[in-house]
Amino acid sequence: MTKMIAPVASLLFSVALLLIGHGLQSTIIPLASRILDFGELMIGLGASAYFLGFVMGAIITPHVVVRAGHIRGFAVMVSSMSAAALLHPLVEDAEAWILFRFITGFCISGLYLIIESWLNEFADNSNRGLIMSIYIVVNYAAFTSGQLMATLTPPNGFLLFVVASIIISVAVMPVAMTKAAQPAPIAIVKLELGKVFRTSQAAIISAFIIGMVAGSHLTFAPLYAIDKGYDPLTQAPVFAAMLGLGGMLSQWPLGRFSDRVDRRLVLLMISIVGVISSIGITLLEDVDFIVFLMVGALIGAVTQPAYSLAAAHGYDHASENGYLRMAAGLLVAFGAGSSLGPFLTALLMQNLSPDALFLFPGCLLAFLAFYLWQRILRKDAVGDDQKEDFDMAATSASVGAVVAPELPSEEDRYVVVPDDWEGGETSEDEADSPEAAAEVLSDETVGDDSESEPATKKSFDPVI
Repeated sequence: MTKMIAPVASLLFSVALLLIGHGLQSTIIPLASRILDFGELMIGLGASAYFLGFVMGAIITPHVVVRAGHIRGFAVMVSSMSAAALLHPLVEDAEAWILFRFITGFCISGLYLIIESWLNEFADNSNRGLIMSIYIVVNYAAFTSGQLMATLTPPNGFLLFVVASIIISVAVMPVAMTKAAQPAPIAIVKLELGKVFRTSQAAIISAFIIGMVAGSHLTFAPLYAIDKGYDPLTQAPVFAAMLGLGGMLSQWPLGRFSDRVDRRLVLLMISIVGVISSIGITLLEDVDFIVFLMVGALIGAVTQPAYSLAAAHGYDHASENGYLRMAAGLLVAFGAGSSLGPFLTALLMQNLSPDALFLFPGCLLAFLAFYLWQRILRKDAVGDDQKEDFDMAATSASVGAVVAPELPSEEDRYVVVPDDWEGGETSEDEADSPEAAAEVLSDETVGDDSESEPATKKSFDPVI
């Protein structure tokens, strides 16, 4: 295993640094916004801007890499993200922070995509699951560690923003010094949401609703803990981290379970548990902090893996030639929901009660459960004998790029590879030139598969 990981160790180290800094920044921004009296609405708009930037980054970054190259593109993204972190304490203005959040979302999405193109360069059928699974574990562990760093000092000063900026800046060093071969040009996918939606309505609608829920939780979780009377420094960041930790622990078991039954049924079950736990946490008053954390971890355990299940369901119904397009459609649906969710939640929290953070997502999950129940009654599930093993790499919303269950192939009719591309032997400038861009053709259909005629069920892969 060591020999498999050694070539990508520097890349994984960069990911760890990026996510530590990003996790710290994502946690202190809502806390600092509360101290500056920005109000829930402005905080929600900042979160919506972040997720909008995330989607835009996934779409635009391939073109940036084609123009500037992988290493230079990575350096530009890291520098911009680091600068955005420093600008927050320098410009204490709510409208400016919305812009800074958009820049951060754009950059982190591009950085994910560039890193993943390198990881895929070293992955094949024998080791892809191992490499990408380690990559996802590093994502969760590093982001959670960054969140917990917010307990070191109050967020109303300059220190934590500087620390986040330094950690993010240092992340460029392992990539700049890596001896790893330059990856092939990044595939550029043209979105055809109508075709993707017709292929699997349940997957796209689930991804959109889950995005609304996840975006709201990520934005306001530490503020909710404060509103419940817990300490802003030592307890609020821990509560936010527990949501992610719960999701990390349940990701694999739920995915494997969905390989054995209808994935929509698993989504239905965790949606119901999500509704119950969301109502339950709003009823907690003056309880021990450990109890509060346990309920938060339960909410994270049933909401965080939901995107992975929705994505796996979408891949079940996509033809092999439709994986990339399905991945892109799922990402856009999740991003759109994540952009809308914090804004609506902020309105409700500001005008009704802080409990709207969990009651509104609870209503969304109730609607999702009802919708999935109707789909289960109307559409047959993919047969168990057609299932493959669950793969974390292609179904995690934490992954920034469009990652399909199978690696793009030069023989794939959806991918155009230039004649002068010869694997890893091409120099960076040659590999990243506009003539070397791999472009996914747009005049083909996703496939003849649909939910009414299920294709082979692909195994669950949480690696998003």
